[in-house]
Amino acid sequence: MKKKIAAIIIFIFVLVFPMVAWPLLDYIDNTPLQENREPAQYPNFSNSFFTDFDKYFLEQIPIRNSLIRFYSIMEDYFGRGYEKILNQLNLNYYREINDVIFGEEDWLFYFGDNSLAYYRGTNLPTESELASYVKKAEKVDEYFRSQGKEFRIFVAPNKEQMYSEYMPKGIKEGEKKRIEMIVNYFKANSSVEIVYAKDALVEAKKEMQVYYKQDTHWNRAGAHIGALELLKSLGYECERATFETTTRNIADLALMLARPAIEDVDFNYNYKPEYELNITSTDDFHFEVNSTNANDKKLLLLGDSFRKSMMDTLGKEFTNSKFYHRSVFNAGNRLVDEFNDADVIVLQAVERYDNDIFGNGGALDRIIQFNNL
Repeated sequence: MKKKIAAIIIFIFVLVFPMVAWPLLDYIDNTPLQENREPAQYPNFSNSFFTDFDKYFLEQIPIRNSLIRFYSIMEDYFGRGYEKILNQLNLNYYREINDVIFGEEDWLFYFGDNSLAYYRGTNLPTESELASYVKKAEKVDEYFRSQGKEFRIFVAPNKEQMYSEYMPKGIKEGEKKRIEMIVNYFKANSSVEIVYAKDALVEAKKEMQVYYKQDTHWNRAGAHIGALELLKSLGYECERATFETTTRNIADLALMLARPAIEDVDFNYNYKPEYELNITSTDDFHFEVNSTNANDKKLLLLGDSFRKSMMDTLGKEFTNSKFYHRSVFNAGNRLVDEFNDADVIVLQAVERYDNDIFGNGGALDRIIQFNNL
């Protein structure tokens, strides 16, 4: 009888204790986990209610955050040792988790969006592809020039190209690179200018860090250097601003590993302080910049997340600038007024998204289609 009572008590304890202790455990594990995604919300009642609720419930389990952090730390600890052993055996091994590549000296690199193909040089364009890119770009350039507008294509280097010295030894860098072939082909066969800021950034990195260690993006210094290269291609006289070293907690790649963002090197600067900026946005896809520069010039830049940190520099050279994400420009939103108002039009992409400009259905194709060119 006593055994049955003990068994019943233990059974009830197992069922009830987690619920009773939930608030206490939740209090102990109160440090939020920074994840590069939106957390599951309490679902509305629908056909998928129970599936959605299951996802929501699992995210509310006590000490979940601590367990994830502990797993990530241990995985990294054993992974480092395993990588070291295999590299000593001259095996081409590298660690990749959740689209994150572990580099040397705590540098992290992005695995997604075919990034390694750009680094290894395994996605080189064919002659016919290069010719088609030029044909599209020249058609668009001629259209804008007929309206008295200037047109540029701007490409920001992938982080792997800038800091290859920190890439894992198990990943071999290719001698030829896709974007360099595209740029060189345009130089030899077209008047359309592609601004690829790699050389200027390589020179700048001799004296300062220009990309974040554990983030996919360039820091504010890197963005400033890139913006100056674009301005120089447009004929603007501009000198590099004076930088003040600071730190910033930013690391989207660390967040993809369920780790907190690290404190990394960044820079403050005030380019052309005689002009003031006013930046407004309705969301992360639309930014408008007005400056006290009274030259009445207007810029329209369609790009990706790299465009945002260029605003502090580019915005100073125009009375009005619009920095939109490329995805905003589509059949339902052709940005007719924005294109008509702009004096300078720039298509921007980080290297791994070059197809969003040159490829089928890319920005060049959309401009051609929407204007019946």
